[in-house]
Amino acid sequence: MLTITGLGLCDEKDLTLKALEECKRADKVYIELYTNLWQGNLQRLEELIGKKIFKLKREDIEQGYEKILEEAKNNNIILLVPGDPFIATTHSFLLKEAKTKNIKVKIIHNASIISAIAKTGLHAYKFGGVVTIPLASRNSNPTSIIEKIKTNRKLGLHTLCLLDIDVEANEYLSVQQALQFLRNNILSEEDKVVVLSKIGCEDEKIVYGEVKSLIKEKVELPACIIVPSKLHFSEEEILELYEVST
Repeated sequence: MLTITGLGLCDEKDLTLKALEECKRADKVYIELYTNLWQGNLQRLEELIGKKIFKLKREDIEQGYEKILEEAKNNNIILLVPGDPFIATTHSFLLKEAKTKNIKVKIIHNASIISAIAKTGLHAYKFGGVVTIPLASRNSNPTSIIEKIKTNRKLGLHTLCLLDIDVEANEYLSVQQALQFLRNNILSEEDKVVVLSKIGCEDEKIVYGEVKSLIKEKVELPACIIVPSKLHFSEEEILELYEVST
């Protein structure tokens, strides 16, 4: 069996009891850390589950998935992934391939940024399509991203903007770079946005304010930005708790 398990938002302490039990019973445990910036410690996670964890690169899953599936035919294989298993489309592909080969698949869910953004006070049902601001936006203006955010705003929907990363190349889009992209293409300096940093960790940070103010804020990764649409009064009341003065 192949079990795809979410690690949650922050570190090894976010692993669910169900996931921990499955890891302890598994014949082999893999982990991928290229789809998000996991804040945990791999050695402590190994101590927690009592066995070695094999770290996978992007190519190991996207091109070398056959090896993982072959092992899962006769062994209990665990794949640990940051957040929730199917936020990244890579894991959906793995699920499909396993099902095609009649390999039993078990999914253990965990928290993801998609659900955690509700702690800002913004209503979850008022979010439109999610976008990822690419690393390439530092040197170009990807029109598809711009149009999707504009469309969401016209429809009265908030936009969650994820920040592109390339862990293996050690390249990360900073919040400041993403805000500059938004300011240059969609927003004015006086438009207000929400910035979330290290959500789920002890030192998480949520700030709300004008682009010109937040672009000066020190924000650690992993982080994301929300471009709000028209706010309900109940959303405003909670966002005011996070507001940064101009």
